[in-house]
Amino acid sequence: MPLFDSPSGLLAAIVDSSDDAIVSKDLEGYVTSWNVGAERLFGYSAAEMIGQHITRIIPRDRLAEETYVLSRVRSGAAVDHFETVRQRKDGSLVEISLTVSPVRDEQGGVVGASKIARDITERKRMERDAMQLAAIIESSEDAIVGKDLNGIIQSWNVGAERLFGYTAAEAVGQSVTMIIPGDRIDEEDRVLARIRAGDSIQHFETVRRSKDGRLIDVSLTVSPIRTKHGEIVGTSKIARDITEQRELKLLVEEASRAKDEFLATLSHELRTPLNTVLGYTHMLRNGVISAPDLAKALDTIARNADALTRLVNDVLDTSRIATRKLRLSLQPCDVGAIAGEAVTAIGPATQAKSIRVINHIHRSLVVQADRERLRQVFANLLSNAVKFTENGGSVTLAAAREQRTVRITVEDTGIGIAPESLPFVFRRFWQADQTDTRTHGGLGLGLALARDFVELHGGHVEAHSEGLGRGARFDVVLPSADLSISNDD
Repeated sequence: MPLFDSPSGLLAAIVDSSDDAIVSKDLEGYVTSWNVGAERLFGYSAAEMIGQHITRIIPRDRLAEETYVLSRVRSGAAVDHFETVRQRKDGSLVEISLTVSPVRDEQGGVVGASKIARDITERKRMERDAMQLAAIIESSEDAIVGKDLNGIIQSWNVGAERLFGYTAAEAVGQSVTMIIPGDRIDEEDRVLARIRAGDSIQHFETVRRSKDGRLIDVSLTVSPIRTKHGEIVGTSKIARDITEQRELKLLVEEASRAKDEFLATLSHELRTPLNTVLGYTHMLRNGVISAPDLAKALDTIARNADALTRLVNDVLDTSRIATRKLRLSLQPCDVGAIAGEAVTAIGPATQAKSIRVINHIHRSLVVQADRERLRQVFANLLSNAVKFTENGGSVTLAAAREQRTVRITVEDTGIGIAPESLPFVFRRFWQADQTDTRTHGGLGLGLALARDFVELHGGHVEAHSEGLGRGARFDVVLPSADLSISNDD
């Protein structure tokens, strides 16, 4: 016995069992049939909808669509896969795909419309997610690369083009080893083995090679790509350029090391004069020093106290310059007069080493400067020259006008500077004497401060040497003032 007694019975069963909403309406838009799928999709029962106008489920801003659909149906045309939005009984909106066909009578005349509505909410959501993901991938600053389990590139975003230099057309279909240096090929085998096992790799720092041969420090995050059934079919790799972070890390480490070295040096440099002051003070207090030696003891205490003051002032000046808190008081300054004061100040040091100071600077060159800071520039350059000049050597000062500048030269016959050391002589806390014994002492701030003070005046300092054992010359170039000072000033 047949399950259905007529074709119409079979058709009715199919309509009622369909997951899609199947609705019929007349040419005026009034509902004539409403299946179970329509009840599920729109929330209205057949009793609530049959005899009602179809606009009951059409949002107000889409009513014109119904006029368009009915006009097409009246003309005998169908509407296929028309994507739109309809309103449920509870007021929520649902995205659907409509297929509308004319219903004809026995004579072939159009008497109504049959509409199939399919819920495409999930598909549209997935499409939007995919589009959003694609937009994110394409706009990402990071390189995002997809590859299969054999390491063959399947996708290559704009970030990958920027980072590695290959276009997507050049990269897709090629092995990812095209960007892996030869000594790191084994990394790819290890990565693919972990992906096949279902693992992810987070922030793996390594090196990759760009099209032009440059090596790039990168951080890799690699994840498995799975089908909807969970099968692993490839990998997604995000590569981030960490060159700047690596360089910053090295700079921080270098700064930390320099700070530690500076603190150790500062401790040593402070301890020596401080111990001398404390020692002589203790001897004076206990009457150990006799009257004939008293003057010498007081001179020693004063000299070491001055050394302590200079060390502290150098550190404070360095801090003020670094924090931009140092202010200059500019006025017309006679270069020759200031040079003479600096020469007098280092007299004890030059006498102790029998160093001859030859001063060719006359009182006729004027610069606009902070007098105290310019004196400090001379003092630091002269102290540096005396420190690195052996007993019996000489230091020569000279100055000359050059168009709108004044060039001041301090030249010595000392130990000289190795060519590889010249670029570093003005670096803070750096000294050419880098041995563990450091026979010349000091914080390594004198030349750095001289450079900083000169640059604050709008000038610059140059270091010259023909090599070790051949002395050194430092040139200070400052803007000249548009006036002169007479010898009577």
